[in-house]
Amino acid sequence: MEYVISAFSSIKQNKGRTLLTMLGIIIGIASVITILSIGNGMKAYVNSSLDDMSAGGVTINIDKKKTDRYLTIEDLNTIKEAVPEILGVTMNLSSGATINVKGNDCYVGLNGGTADIYNEVTSGFYAGRFFREDDVEMGSAVCVIAQRDALLIFGTYDVLDKEFTVEAGAKSIDLKIIGITSSTDAELQSAYEAIKRGEQSYYYYSLYVPYTVLSNSLGLNSDKLDGFKFYTTPGMADEIALKAKSVTENILDLRGENAVKIQSFASMASTYNRILNVVTMVVALIAAISLIVGGIGVMNIMTVTVTERTREIGIRKSLGARTQYILLQFLTESAVITLIGGFIGFVGGVAFTAIVRNFMSFPPVINASDVILVVLISIGDGLFFGIYPARRAAALNPIDALRQE
Repeated sequence: MEYVISAFSSIKQNKGRTLLTMLGIIIGIASVITILSIGNGMKAYVNSSLDDMSAGGVTINIDKKKTDRYLTIEDLNTIKEAVPEILGVTMNLSSGATINVKGNDCYVGLNGGTADIYNEVTSGFYAGRFFREDDVEMGSAVCVIAQRDALLIFGTYDVLDKEFTVEAGAKSIDLKIIGITSSTDAELQSAYEAIKRGEQSYYYYSLYVPYTVLSNSLGLNSDKLDGFKFYTTPGMADEIALKAKSVTENILDLRGENAVKIQSFASMASTYNRILNVVTMVVALIAAISLIVGGIGVMNIMTVTVTERTREIGIRKSLGARTQYILLQFLTESAVITLIGGFIGFVGGVAFTAIVRNFMSFPPVINASDVILVVLISIGDGLFFGIYPARRAAALNPIDALRQE
């Protein structure tokens, strides 16, 4: 505590010089904090986006280059029963179609599935419901549409029970809307602006329909499936995928042939996170160069301080101060300087991050680990660059030091 009090006393006596010395530390810490917070925010945004896209879903495909075997609807039910952690399972059955919007033919994707494809709806419902198992079994020509898409196609999103026609090549399907999923305010605002500009044909539209509609009306084969998608609790996808893969291999008698492949958004997120971590750390290290410059400034000012206080050091030593006490005193002083600089830099980094937040599509995130990192870097910088002047002070001969004017 005596060394800390002495350090603050020395800093007060040379406020201007000490502040200029801290600038490198302040700028370096502020830059590192800002970059790390942006990197954390970007990772959170990517993970959230992938979660929304996957809805906790994992796709399992059969490599047709390695086998000519297929799955059936009954096999999907067997897999669902064999792996209790699976919340739902559906096939990958889809088709492209067109719908007439203001005289223009616009592309619409028809996503066919079992009633379990409901798990893909993460935004909730504005009105209506999702199709049920009885709708699937009867092949009811019903669909679920997003609020935004309904607004762009029909000019309003109050379209419950509305009937319309989509064209798929030479065939057509008459569909009835039984559910409208919610869209964000930003998506609806964008849709209104697109309608004013007459740009509805630039958008891609998507509908959920029972897979039996696609098989009955378009002739898509739902008896021979080369893959399926299942849904589970977020965070358990990889573990459950291995179980589902094992059951699938047993059903098809393909164990050991590596013909069953897992495509998981969780693994994609892990890959993206690794890439973002590398990019963030590289940029943060570049920004941290200013910490080296700041550390050299601390070493320089402490060397000057040792020169100015040579006589004081001589007096302390002549009164019995040991070499390690002198060393510890000057190391403490350099550590205090960098710690104060680090604190100011952290505050500056938080302030700059708050400003940057207004210009980004995702919020930067400051983790508790970043705060700990700042403290450790600040103290470590001061200790490392303070070693030379501290050792120089400790090595002074008390007689020579007392002669110094």
